[in-house]
Amino acid sequence: MAGVIATLLTSAEAISKVDAGNRAKQRHAYDELIQLQDKGDPTLASPYLAASAVSTIAANGGTSGNFKITINFPEQSVAVTTANIAYNAAEAAIQSAIDTALNGQTIKATYVAGHVDAGSCANMASASCNITANGASVNQAHMVVTTTNVDLDVAAPAVTVVTVGTINRPAEAILALYSCLTPASAPLGYGITPGESDYVVGGNPLSLSPGLKDLLVTEVEVTENGALGQFFRTQIEGVG
Repeated sequence: MAGVIATLLTSAEAISKVDAGNRAKQRHAYDELIQLQDKGDPTLASPYLAASAVSTIAANGGTSGNFKITINFPEQSVAVTTANIAYNAAEAAIQSAIDTALNGQTIKATYVAGHVDAGSCANMASASCNITANGASVNQAHMVVTTTNVDLDVAAPAVTVVTVGTINRPAEAILALYSCLTPASAPLGYGITPGESDYVVGGNPLSLSPGLKDLLVTEVEVTENGALGQFFRTQIEGVG
């Protein structure tokens, strides 16, 4: 697997990738990245790697009634709600309801049936169901799954987030690797608005030049999450 900096330079949106004679104002930051890469380019750590969104809908434990599933892709402003799903629905009925609700929507591309996959489930009354966004039209998009009680004789089934869905995040990884910013726990999920307790200034915020830090934060804003990038900017503003 490519190193962190190699991954960034391969897929960057905001950081210049042009030849040495045409880097203009970005040349110093570009050269700084190359120098860091020459010193050793660590593998991109798992929290910053691309991942499919997965949520688990718990067994509802009901004996009658219906519920609905809402699939929300907030980064793409796509949110749909299924028609009624029976309390004891099996995989095929759940899959059909999801595909019908998402038909014609554009996420990474126009939705293809089955790309948000309802995992094997014989009976929602007694078994959980994984909802996974791993088809090409939705893969690596941040997905939020919720349920609504229509007329179940129990509460709406609970949803547990397994992974939120994420693209490769090398710019954020470099900021953390060189101690400019440090996640308070696990790196914040792609697409989720950060809060004051999610990241802190790292142990060595001066380890990168102001120009490179600015470009890395811009890269986060452009490719990952505008709110997250702006939050990073406020954290390191005036430091180095």
